[in-house]
Amino acid sequence: MKKEELFEVLGNIDPESVEKAGKYQTKKKPAVKWGLWAGIAAAAVVAAVGTVIAINTSKRGGSGMTGESNTKADVVKVMASYPASTLKDLSPESFMEGNAHYEWFETQLPKIDTTSSLAPGMDKYYSSVMAELLKSQDENTVCSPLNTYIAFAMLAEVSDGNSRKQVLDMLGASDMDTLRQNVKALWESNYAETPLLTSLLGNSVWLNNSMNYNEETLKRLAEQYYASSFRGTPGSAEMDEELRKWTDENTGMLLTEYTKDMSMDPRTALELVSTIYYKAQWQDYFNADQTRKETFHGTKADQTVDMMHMRSQLSAFQTDTYTAVSLPLTDSGAMYFYLPKEGTDINELAADPTILQILREDEKAIYPEVNLSVPKFKISGKQDLKDMLEKLGVTDVMDPAKADFTALTTATKELFLSKADHAAVVEIDEKGVTAAAYTDMAVCGAGMPQETLDFVLDRPFMFVVTGWDGSVLFTGIVRNIE
Repeated sequence: MKKEELFEVLGNIDPESVEKAGKYQTKKKPAVKWGLWAGIAAAAVVAAVGTVIAINTSKRGGSGMTGESNTKADVVKVMASYPASTLKDLSPESFMEGNAHYEWFETQLPKIDTTSSLAPGMDKYYSSVMAELLKSQDENTVCSPLNTYIAFAMLAEVSDGNSRKQVLDMLGASDMDTLRQNVKALWESNYAETPLLTSLLGNSVWLNNSMNYNEETLKRLAEQYYASSFRGTPGSAEMDEELRKWTDENTGMLLTEYTKDMSMDPRTALELVSTIYYKAQWQDYFNADQTRKETFHGTKADQTVDMMHMRSQLSAFQTDTYTAVSLPLTDSGAMYFYLPKEGTDINELAADPTILQILREDEKAIYPEVNLSVPKFKISGKQDLKDMLEKLGVTDVMDPAKADFTALTTATKELFLSKADHAAVVEIDEKGVTAAAYTDMAVCGAGMPQETLDFVLDRPFMFVVTGWDGSVLFTGIVRNIE
């Protein structure tokens, strides 16, 4: 059967027939099947960062859909096939002692080489996100620059005209073809599932069963973004439950305090959810026996915290405004800790575009024996991205009179970005880093080297977690230990 004929057949399947034949466990990750309404196929991902884009009509009963749908609330699912990983079932010892680790490294290295050249060109965007999302007076702040990059790339995919151009300009992409290639390459180089590293990304498309969509756009989301698809009645209990369940499963259950409130407006035309889950081990563990209670001088008060200690030769960087130390992660990038010099505002440090240069310029590093003291911490937060978008020049998508989402649908022109939220969490302990995040967007209608270095993070500090290719996966400022 030709693909075009398959589209037509699947697109006209009776929902009751699908319900009888299509109930299955989402964890089985069945192979992709194409439908006229979805066109979703590719390898999906699981991750600690979630991205949601929801597209809603401006008026109930507007062109293309009604406020109250008479269709059934059942959710039809077409799951993307995930890259099979036979390595995750190995023990860490077997993985490292046999050929498995070497063979995995050999297949991963070309992907990393491809995207390593992209990282410096994305620093302007990363820096802009950090400047806006990390600033605060007393609260901890955290975000995933890479997750928001993928989310906004999906926003560009469903928009057009000047609306799309503004998003491309913000992302530093010259055109959509380049952006698509970049996102696909970033996904492939940052995907890993081994006994020592979990770095999984995933996307999904949530469709209104009473809307008609641009088939080419949906197919492209599948091919370039590895998206599963869900079709049903927005606002129904069934679809909201599926939305929360999928996001929780693909973010390691780390963001349930935020996902518990996730729901789709009945007027939603399309919602896109992108996720990333990340768990990596330090190359050298902190000795748990050396963790002891010490004082952290937070912005709100002095606090007694669990302070981890390590003495090791590490790469360090010294400037007039900060000292930074890099702690390598096994089979991944590193976690960079930035301690501002006395008198330096940490918000100004986060807004300094030059701070990411140390991620790219190893020749500026020194390699002292570092007496490292790092508090165990877990920080999370949720922020509104609309102010950031406006400051970065993305305004048309939020203006009903200017927003152009014709790449998605021509059923109604009364669409605009009404919601843009981002939530993230990062936790570290003696063994490593665990992190997650999601972005929820709804479009609705109408110095000098020295031999030793004492690096004690006992006051507010900043961190950056990178992938092996230099992608900025997570970043944040710890002002207080919660």
